[in-house]
Amino acid sequence: MSRVFSVGLPSHDAQLLYHWRLRLLNRLLWVLAVVGFVTLIGAGWSGYNALGEDAIPYLIAYTGAYCVVLLIAVVHRTGFTARALTLLAILSALSTLILAIDGLLGSGRVFWLGTVVLAAALFDVRGCIAMFVMSLLSFSIVGGLHIQGVLSVPPQQLETLNTAPDWIGAGVVYLCTVTLAAVPFMYLLQRLGALAQRTTQDAALAQENARLAEERAIELERQTARLQETEQMLRNLVATLETPTVEIADNIMLAPLVGQIDSRRADTLLRRLLTIASVRRTRLMIIDVAGVLAFDTLVAQSLIRTAQALELIGCQAAITGISPAMAQTITSLGLQMESITIARSPQEVLKR
Repeated sequence: MSRVFSVGLPSHDAQLLYHWRLRLLNRLLWVLAVVGFVTLIGAGWSGYNALGEDAIPYLIAYTGAYCVVLLIAVVHRTGFTARALTLLAILSALSTLILAIDGLLGSGRVFWLGTVVLAAALFDVRGCIAMFVMSLLSFSIVGGLHIQGVLSVPPQQLETLNTAPDWIGAGVVYLCTVTLAAVPFMYLLQRLGALAQRTTQDAALAQENARLAEERAIELERQTARLQETEQMLRNLVATLETPTVEIADNIMLAPLVGQIDSRRADTLLRRLLTIASVRRTRLMIIDVAGVLAFDTLVAQSLIRTAQALELIGCQAAITGISPAMAQTITSLGLQMESITIARSPQEVLKR
C-alpha cells in the first residue's frame, strides 16, 4: 500500500496523518457511493424528462463516474495515492462538465471549490495548489469557449451570462472563495500536524522519564539490598568483635569480655555463646570479665543467666577475672553464684 507523508513531520506523526487521510478517503468514497446512487437515479430521471435523448451522453458520463467511485470504494489494493488521484480526477471532470453545461448559473464553481479543499485534505499544500491551478485552467478554457459561442447555456435557463466581464468577475469571486475556504483548512492541517508532533514528543519524553524512573527505582532497590547486606555484615562483625571466642583446648572455649555491657550486648552475648557452644559441641565455656569496665546488677545477672543457659545445653560455664570491686558488688547485691565455677584466670580453670 502506498503512503503519502507530509514533509517536515517525523515518521510517526506522518503515519498518524496518513491514517487520518486514509479514513477520510474511505468514508468519503462510501458516502459518495450511497449518495451518488440516489442522485444518479433522481437526476437521470429528471434530466431525461427535460432533455430527452440529449441527456443520454450525460447519463452515460455520470454512470461511468459513479462506477469508478464505487470500484475504488470497494477495491483497496490500488493504494491510497491512486484511489485519491482517481477520485480527484472524477470530481475535476464532473466540475468541468457542469461548468461547461450550465455556465456561471450552475454549480460547477461549487464543485471545483470542494475538489480543491479535498485535495488540500488528501495531499496537503502541494495538492491544493495543483488542483487550484487546474481549476483556474478549466475555468479559463470553459469561459473562453462560452464567450466565443462554442459552448452555450441550454435555452431552459432563465438567464445567460456569457460576456467576458461576467466570466472575469466570476473567476475573481471563485478565487476569493477558494482562498477563504482552503487557506484556513490548510492552516488547520498544519496546526494538527504540529499538535501531533508535540504530542508524540511529549509521549516519548514521558516514556523516557518513566523508563529512567523505573531504572532508578531498580537501582535504588539494588543499593538498598546491598546496604542491608552490608549492615547485616557489620552487625555480625560487631557482634563477633564484641564477644570474641577462642578455642584454647579440646572442646574448651574462651570468651573474653571487654568494654561496657548493656542490655543489647548482654542479649547478644547470650545468643552468641549458646550458638557457638551448640555448633562446636563445647564442653567448657570460660567467660573472662577482666576487661569489663563496670560491673553492676545488669552485668552480674547477665553472666548468671548465660551460665545457666549454657548448662542447660550441656556446656559447663566458668567465670574468671573477677576483680575485688566486682566481688564487692556481687556480695552487696546478694547474688547466688554457687553453681558457677569461679577462678582467677582461664589458666587456673584449665589446671583443675
